Amino acid sequence: MRTVSSAGLSVGLVVGIAAGFNLAALADSNPMMLTPAGASEFTLSTFVDGFPTFQSVVGPLGITFPTSGGVMVTDFSGNVRVFATDTDGQLASAGAIGQNYGISNAVGLASSNGNIYLTQQGAGILAQLNNNGTLNHVLPGSYPAATGIATNPVDGTIYVSTIGNNVIFKVNPITQVQTPFVNAIADGLAVSGDGKTLYAAVNNNRILGFDTTTGAEVFDSGPINGGPDGTAIGTFGNLAGKLFVNTNAGQVVEIDTTTLAQTVLATGGTRGDFITVDPLNHTLLITQTDDILRLTPFNVPGPVAGAGMPGLLAAFGGLLGWWRRRTRLIAREILARPPSCP
Repeated sequence: MRTVSSAGLSVGLVVGIAAGFNLAALADSNPMMLTPAGASEFTLSTFVDGFPTFQSVVGPLGITFPTSGGVMVTDFSGNVRVFATDTDGQLASAGAIGQNYGISNAVGLASSNGNIYLTQQGAGILAQLNNNGTLNHVLPGSYPAATGIATNPVDGTIYVSTIGNNVIFKVNPITQVQTPFVNAIADGLAVSGDGKTLYAAVNNNRILGFDTTTGAEVFDSGPINGGPDGTAIGTFGNLAGKLFVNTNAGQVVEIDTTTLAQTVLATGGTRGDFITVDPLNHTLLITQTDDILRLTPFNVPGPVAGAGMPGLLAAFGGLLGWWRRRTRLIAREILARPPSCP
């Protein structure tokens, strides 16, 4: 998340118009498409659309999952929203705003030991939130331009990047003591499933990995095109151990951490920022300028045990997301035609 200064119609489209959709709004949807390589591994859908944007550039950012249920999402305009369900095809307005923290002060989100933490870039603060998005308390210490955040799944340690300030901090979740971890100008962060490696999107367009015990550099992805911003590590099946990178240029890249092979999964999107693994279904949630997209691997398991109706609703939401995406693409084509076109 780079710092932003505060200075003949198809049947589907006909149904959409009849339902009250605005053509111009539909045409403004995210144009991201899967590459052939991406389509061999994933389907692409829209989780939530219609986030407010700051200067038409940056919108949704951090994503985490409260223990009380639902999905919590921040946006650069300062809102922390909680969506009651993890289903596709929602609008941002469906998320209950717990609190607005002001522009650039609702950025990264992560959970540790059941607690939720928020980076506030403008204020240089690390804060703990309640499950409804309201402020619990501010942690001690100074975090200038606090941006990326990740937690260690093994010991709960919190890592915070301070973009432009050449330091990644680690924070003890019990004592809340802040300690410099490594010197790096970093953005999005992720920790490996075994807790041994912290991955960071650094300012020279690559992902570096650091040993969480010693801080030694143990991984270098090599150059990544498009301005890597957010990073996540897969947790299920053949995605486990692979890095997934969201870029400012609207691409999503998969990196094999063993061979360093890079595969472009999707292109043509809007400005990408953070990317998060959804622990409820092992999908990837990708933030864009005004929406959050979902990459669902073909080998993803069914709804979690006991999901019942929510699982069925999720499937319906995926279909709805596909339909909305299709009608928007058609609308864009229509608006692009010269007036003389039939």
